[in-house]
Amino acid sequence: MGEKNEESPLGFEIRTLSNQINRRINQMIAEEEENLTAHQCWVLKFLIQNQEREIFQKDIELFFSIRRSTANHMLQSMEKNGYLDRISVPEDGRMKRLVCTEKGWQAYRRMEERLSRFARMLEAGISREEIQGFRRMLQRMNDNIL
Repeated sequence: MGEKNEESPLGFEIRTLSNQINRRINQMIAEEEENLTAHQCWVLKFLIQNQEREIFQKDIELFFSIRRSTANHMLQSMEKNGYLDRISVPEDGRMKRLVCTEKGWQAYRRMEERLSRFARMLEAGISREEIQGFRRMLQRMNDNIL
């Protein structure tokens, strides 16, 4: 396999890092014997952090930049496994509000410390300024392709 170098396309480097991050988080989740993926853990975190407002599938699609079919499949799996409920809103029975269940809360609590530890490991040796600069760069790249 060829070596990566400074000439490797940034998109390739970002995708490779994303794959490694997801693989490691999925390993951590498996160690907890949870039936979740890394993406599903992030959805639980999003639901918990936004529990004071109504969250719908469309919010998940927009926040995570995923397609409707991807979000639907992921949310159906999470609902089937008892991590969230979809509750019809009285104004429009087609709209389903997403609510984290007690099982979802418990799974998130178990994973929260591991995810924090992983984030600290990922950012080790990188200054706050470098992290902020990297976030700005990622935002510019995101803006460039939208």
